[in-house]
Amino acid sequence: MNKVYQYTTQRSMFGIYVPTILAALVFLVMIFEVVTNKATSTNVPIAILALIIFLDHYLALSHPEKVKTTDQSIEFSCFGRSHHYTFDNIHRINIRKTAFSKSIYVRINGAGLLKGRYWLQIEQFSQGTDLQVFLESLIELKHPMMKNFKQRSFVKTK
Repeated sequence: MNKVYQYTTQRSMFGIYVPTILAALVFLVMIFEVVTNKATSTNVPIAILALIIFLDHYLALSHPEKVKTTDQSIEFSCFGRSHHYTFDNIHRINIRKTAFSKSIYVRINGAGLLKGRYWLQIEQFSQGTDLQVFLESLIELKHPMMKNFKQRSFVKTK
């Protein structure tokens, strides 16, 4: 059951890599302007926003390029880094659809700032519907009394 779900090269480039690099460049330019006293009142907020976007994409891997699944684990990876979870270590998993797109938001365990939060554009993954079915079955395994994917919130079942 080893499967690799991956974005197309175009989606990876323009949806993950380019925004991350642009955020890093904007941050560096804004900091340079602050240091050289050419700053305006908007430089610091823009620098902070660009830094948050960079850290969210690069450190937290919140937009993974590739998802690997096996019989015992799931792994989210991008930028040569990965977050690996064995099913024994997953205590909580939560999946929510977004309101106006076909993307889903996956939270695993505590879902802190640096690990456990992932945005997945299911329709743009190779075999994305299989990945969605896999994640839903993982929820059934870990939370048989909670079904939340279709309603966008938790609903207890009897």
